[in-house]
Amino acid sequence: MYMQDFVIIEVGSTNTKAYLCNDNEVLDLGFKTIEFKNHYKKENKINDNDKKVLFDFINSIDNANVFVFGTSIFRNLDGVSKEEFLKEFKDKTGRDFYIVTPEEENEYTVYGAVSKVKYTGNVAVMIGGGGSTELSIVRNGEIIESCNSSFGAMDVSDNYPDLRSDIATTPYDKMLDETKALVNKPNNNADVMNLAGGDYIYFYEELSYPVIKNTLWSDELEPYMLDTVTMDKLDREFFYNKSLNEICIRTNNEGWWRGARGMRICVKALVDILDVKYIIPTRISMVYGIVEAIKSG
Repeated sequence: MYMQDFVIIEVGSTNTKAYLCNDNEVLDLGFKTIEFKNHYKKENKINDNDKKVLFDFINSIDNANVFVFGTSIFRNLDGVSKEEFLKEFKDKTGRDFYIVTPEEENEYTVYGAVSKVKYTGNVAVMIGGGGSTELSIVRNGEIIESCNSSFGAMDVSDNYPDLRSDIATTPYDKMLDETKALVNKPNNNADVMNLAGGDYIYFYEELSYPVIKNTLWSDELEPYMLDTVTMDKLDREFFYNKSLNEICIRTNNEGWWRGARGMRICVKALVDILDVKYIIPTRISMVYGIVEAIKSG
């Protein structure tokens, strides 16, 4: 049983997040936007400045026990590039870098998303990232089906660059239909979908979406819910009637918000495919499952 305080760092395709963990709680230490996938697509390698920003972020963590986990973009490196990156990371930080498989990312994140769920129907867990979208269907706490797709919010934003502009111009339904065609579709539907793997609560709070108390189950990590009809109406307003420039300036978080519309298309695509009625926005990531694995291992 691991009893000391330790830090878990998740390095994603777009956002790198740090958490202080102990036997009782998981504390968010903040995140840094590093657009690994966006720059990789342009250079066909991990950008040198992105690596430097990552190394500096890792080295700023003042804790003897730091566990670093990378997701989709690092899974896509070829054998030589992967070994070179892992060696450079070790040389620059003194830490090991573990690249999780899609199956591990699903398992770790689903644990946090459903560990307190008391619901008789199917619950979908969407793990949205910049470069991948993982989906699991859960019934009675067990994963009954998983479908992973090798695209994410950054890919959608690259397909429709105006999503990063102040006001979007590409027709919403065109983007939605073309994105749905890319999804690996599950055999099961779900009335409810947990949004995990990113700070979805931050999105809804900043845009003042009318979320209500989660009445389906009780979990401090999943306090809110929103019906998908209202979600769709407000998302369309976010695309065509809200100034993205103003939001970026107001929040001082431009990198995050320039990818937000791409993520909304990913969410809506799965909502439609699964016939979801309610979404549960969360800040849950794979850290909660990783914590349990470290503590028990």
